[in-house]
Amino acid sequence: TARANRKAVRQAKQAARLATLKQLPQEEEEDTSSPYISEEEHIEMEEANPPPPPRRTLGDYEQRNDGEIANLGFQPANPVAFDIKNTV
Repeated sequence: TARANRKAVRQAKQAARLATLKQLPQEEEEDTSSPYISEEEHIEMEEANPPPPPRRTLGDYEQRNDGEIANLGFQPANPVAFDIKNTV
């Protein structure tokens, strides 16, 4: 039946997952260092300066930013035609 087939597939997947989990600790014991990152790269990353902070604009305070007011909020193109209708 379909239920038996699904159960067999689930058990097969679980057995495969357990087999891979048993193999992982054995491989980790053999090689503890990562093949992608060496110890030298860790040191370089720690010594590197952090990137500069982003350029702060004064748009939050409604001051001009590059010749235009940055914080205008939501302004519809045609305020006369813009209307929120509360219909149910």
